[in-house]
Amino acid sequence: MDLDGLKRAVRERIKETTANNPTPVLAPAGPLSADLQALSLASLSNSLAIPSLDDDIYQISEKLVVLEKYLSEGSNFESDPSVQHAVVSLRKWVANAILPSRAFAEKPHYSPDERPQLTLDDLAKCRAIALEGLTVLSHLRKLALLLPEEPDIAVLTCLAAFSKENDTWNEPRAQKQASLLIQDYVESGHLPALLTSILESHVKPRFSKSKNPAITQQGRRAIDPVPSNAALHSDLDADSKPWKYRDVYVVTVFQWVLSHLSESSLQSSWPLIIPPLLALIDDTSVKYKIKGCRSLVSLLRICPSPLLERTGLGEVFENAVMPCLLYLPSLTEEAVSLEMLNAAYTALIALALARFPDQKDHPARMKALDRILRQGVLRGYAYAGEHVKITELLVQQIVELINEMGIESVKHLKHVLPLLSGILASPFATAYPPLLQASVRALQAIIVNDRPRVSYHRGEILRGLTICWCRIREQEQRSKDLARVQEDIVGTVWLLTNVLKMDVDVVEEYQVLIDSDARLRDLLVADSRTQEGLDRSNPHVK
Repeated sequence: MDLDGLKRAVRERIKETTANNPTPVLAPAGPLSADLQALSLASLSNSLAIPSLDDDIYQISEKLVVLEKYLSEGSNFESDPSVQHAVVSLRKWVANAILPSRAFAEKPHYSPDERPQLTLDDLAKCRAIALEGLTVLSHLRKLALLLPEEPDIAVLTCLAAFSKENDTWNEPRAQKQASLLIQDYVESGHLPALLTSILESHVKPRFSKSKNPAITQQGRRAIDPVPSNAALHSDLDADSKPWKYRDVYVVTVFQWVLSHLSESSLQSSWPLIIPPLLALIDDTSVKYKIKGCRSLVSLLRICPSPLLERTGLGEVFENAVMPCLLYLPSLTEEAVSLEMLNAAYTALIALALARFPDQKDHPARMKALDRILRQGVLRGYAYAGEHVKITELLVQQIVELINEMGIESVKHLKHVLPLLSGILASPFATAYPPLLQASVRALQAIIVNDRPRVSYHRGEILRGLTICWCRIREQEQRSKDLARVQEDIVGTVWLLTNVLKMDVDVVEEYQVLIDSDARLRDLLVADSRTQEGLDRSNPHVK
């Protein structure tokens, strides 16, 4: 197949690529012509007019397929003296050609920009071309093994842009291909220097106008922050946020860099990391706030506590993330709110543990966790408690916070226990079993961590458990989820019984409840020792 025939075939295939008919490979069947096979890699590049970044998607796809077929047919590259320069040049061109373009970025509000939005068919074409480009990079990487090691920032940046499967421009096969190629860089021994170079050459320039007055240029807390002109950095000025409105791939690259940084290289990269991180968290778009919170968690995994304390950024991060806890329905779509809250709570709890890791910092850690529970969970429930999925997430955070706070969570029981009992006792509680299961597990956490005060609150705990138990029994057809809730309630009562029996006469109190409602016998005598005591003291109870 000659060059012109191959280009025509590729053009037809890319035209046929749609959302309903994604083409697995763009390369047509059949070998290349002898004339093409006889060309050197450098000559082929010249014939294809590479490098050229002004091509449309059809021209890019033609060139990529020609390269892929040429490289896969195994010409004798070892005897080609020009192969080294050709490989370096081609890798850079391919990386830049398939890098996600401006079309994938958001369109600024109130912008006169008439940028066309990608259709689903356009998206399918872009994904097919990206996959073809990554395949070409894979072939070129094999050739590069014959050459002196020469790390290429442009190529690694491109691969990092395809490292997350959930990005609009990505798909599973491309993500897998990129991950395999990235592994070569990870194992090369040059990764720390490469990460710093990516931050300096790609991330920093695109976040340079997104300045936060709360920090200095060195990534430290500003002692006397000067209020900035918010209008200069708002979404009305798209040029101030190229990472959002033009080079959208940079955020994914930044997240990838954070996930691969080591503690030893963190301090030298600190001024390059903090401004982009806070810019994401402070952005008006919930999508970018979520990315910012997740990036903060990645940073905290490798950030030593003394560095947070020395730079004074612990409080800056906390103040930036706390408002994210109020992105609640109905002002925020429930699905978006769930993602936002999950990312924000994870970040805040991780931040509290990272800032105050030692016993001497225990009071400060408790204060930070108290704030999350009061201003986050309890306030969130007051505003969005009727949304069961939101409530489930909030209850899950109660479990996490109580386990972290231990006995010091007793101060919150007067607010938390009525909340949990109210959920379990709700007339429509059985309509959503996951919320019941989360609430029961929260009670288990309270019983374990707040044992000295459980006897005082046993009435409230038993109220929720017993009413929920009876409502589940009333269900004519119990689902597997409700059956698991029943099992959890039985386990919780057993746990409660073992805690209470040291302080109160459990047998007598349980018998009062059973006398008032015989359905509770199966629940309250689940523990064999309690059952024996009840049988001995009340032989008439069967």
